[in-house]
Amino acid sequence: MNLYTAVALPVFLLALNPQDLYSKDKPVTEYTAPKPQSRISFGSGIDLIVKGLGLNIDNLRFIKAPKATDYFKLANDKAPYAEALIIAANNGIQSGRNLRPEAPATREQFALALYEAIQGTGQYPVNMMWLNIKDEKSFSGNALNAVQTLIKFNVAALENGNFRPKAYITKAEASKMVKSAADFVQSHKGNAGGEPATTDGVTFTTTPVNDQVNSVVLSAGSKPTGGYQLLVTRIDFTEEKEAIIYYKLTSPAPGSMTI
Repeated sequence: MNLYTAVALPVFLLALNPQDLYSKDKPVTEYTAPKPQSRISFGSGIDLIVKGLGLNIDNLRFIKAPKATDYFKLANDKAPYAEALIIAANNGIQSGRNLRPEAPATREQFALALYEAIQGTGQYPVNMMWLNIKDEKSFSGNALNAVQTLIKFNVAALENGNFRPKAYITKAEASKMVKSAADFVQSHKGNAGGEPATTDGVTFTTTPVNDQVNSVVLSAGSKPTGGYQLLVTRIDFTEEKEAIIYYKLTSPAPGSMTI
């Protein structure tokens, strides 16, 4: 049996003589191809967020030892990221519960988790100006709102007007965003005179009504009883025509009968 190997060569190589390709009299130029940037899995990304923002569950007490699979059903309870998933789930990160943590994280998946982690550390003023993101139609779920906020927090940035939400995030990109997020949280805690930040879980969604007006809805999520009130106390407009909304979340009066 004859064994043949077919090799496809560029046309210009076929016109060269062997001595033209290599000669002892000619220096050999070596070229090292750049290494591809490493991706980061969703589980490793959560671990990066937890460590970068200093999240913990030191003040929580559990009836039984928590497992990563209590929160992320496709997780591996013995994986290095398992403890980080437990901490993340108890610090406001609600997204990605149905993802496989070993799978590479997309840019929007990581951004949404980082946004939720920041929101879990406290209450921060956000201007309501709607940013133009060229590939906003490529986003899924709440990721667009998360990225809008991260850009305003200087945690994320666009590339030529795009975010590339479905592209896999690299470890370098994720690390840079977490570092910026940690700086943001720390700077705001410092501005508050060292007082601990509240964790009221208030979020917002913004919907363009027209080119000049946005509709903004604040939400405090689910509460154990009725009687809670979410009140807008003030709206300031900056010179850049941005709106900063201040609000107050009040709890039911002690002893009140609410359902």
